[in-house]
Amino acid sequence: MVRASRALPAAFVGLVIAYLYAPIAVIVIFSFTTSPRLSMPIEGLTLDWYASAFDNPLIATALQNSLLLAAVSALLSGVVGAAFAFWLVTLKRARLRAALLTASLMPAIVPLLVIGIALAVAFRAVGMQQGLLNAAIGHILVSLPFVVLTMNARLETFDFSILEAARDLGATPARAFRDITFPLIRPSVIGAAMLAAALSLDEFVVTWFNVGNQQTVPVLVWGLMRRGIDPSINAIATILLGLLVCLVIASNIINRRKVK
Repeated sequence: MVRASRALPAAFVGLVIAYLYAPIAVIVIFSFTTSPRLSMPIEGLTLDWYASAFDNPLIATALQNSLLLAAVSALLSGVVGAAFAFWLVTLKRARLRAALLTASLMPAIVPLLVIGIALAVAFRAVGMQQGLLNAAIGHILVSLPFVVLTMNARLETFDFSILEAARDLGATPARAFRDITFPLIRPSVIGAAMLAAALSLDEFVVTWFNVGNQQTVPVLVWGLMRRGIDPSINAIATILLGLLVCLVIASNIINRRKVK
């Protein structure tokens, strides 16, 4: 009875994990199959579909655009989100701080479809043509709340008495930030920026409404799937999955370094 009571929760957890990751495992497995038909059993393994994917100029351009958007989103979201979160924790009024934090998290609650349409209408109203710039603004808007939330959680333990001591010793605000504040919060900033990059690489809805004739990897995969599925699409998805996993793991490892 004791063994059964222990085995049932483990089996339940295993079923949930299998339900979550089985479709992803299928994509990865079929990206290596030699057969162009997505059917079992697998006849053999090959890397030809990856070579075919990289030989496609559309895929190369889409990957380049996705990496560019991820870099811009990581840089700007990391800087703006860290600055905003640092300012929040310095506020003395708890109610105001809570209200501003809640307001900054609203884009994470609003459906991406609404955000994508709203941005497209706003850009059209001001005369901005669809393109990578519009998509970059959308990616920053979507990822910024997560950066703020991550940084706010880390900065709650920040000891501001260190800055006061530095100023008492004659350090200017810029010197105190360069020599004390930034080295202490740097791991959290980098981790939050990597999280923003991961969110940018995976973003489709906001991008689709604002990128215009340009292509990113999610938008290109959507267009290719409308004409049918072949293993090269699985190869693209596997590459994107690998990038996302690496970014998320790196972000978690860096964020484990506590702010002292």
